[in-house]
Amino acid sequence: MKLKRAVLLCLFGASFLYADNPDYAAWIGMDPAGSHAVFGPPSHIYVHRGESAEEDNVVFYRDGIYLFWFENRIWQIRADRNSGTALAGIGIGDTRNRVIAILGEALYTEADGSLYFEISRRSYPLRLRVVLDSGDTVEDLYLYRGDY
Repeated sequence: MKLKRAVLLCLFGASFLYADNPDYAAWIGMDPAGSHAVFGPPSHIYVHRGESAEEDNVVFYRDGIYLFWFENRIWQIRADRNSGTALAGIGIGDTRNRVIAILGEALYTEADGSLYFEISRRSYPLRLRVVLDSGDTVEDLYLYRGDY
C-alpha cells in the first residue's frame, strides 16, 4: 500500500516520499489531488471564519490534522492533541524547554504564550506556531506559510 502511495505521489509531482512520519512541510503548497493521494479523504470539511472575508479558509480534517486551503493550495497545517504527530520535530505534550532545545530561541512570543519559529526559507518563509498550555506543554501546532 505504501509503495502504491509513493507511486501516486511521484505522478502528482510531490517532492517527498510517503512514510510513517511524513514531512508535513512538503504538504504546504500541495494541490487537492496530491492531498487526496497522501491524506486520503477528509473525515470533515468545514469553513474557518477569519476576522475578515480574506481570512476565510476551507479546512479538511482527519485524525487530528487540519489542512487549511487558499486558492486550491494548502497554506497551513494544524496538529491537535488527537493527531499523535510531530511538526518540525515538535509533538503534542512536548515541554517548552524541549521545543527550545530543538528549534532554538523563538522569533517572538505572543501575549498568550504562543511561540513562533522560522523553520525554513524557500520562496516563502515557513513558520511554526507552538501553542502552550498553562503547564508549558505543547497543546497545538500550526505549520504555515509566513507570507499569508
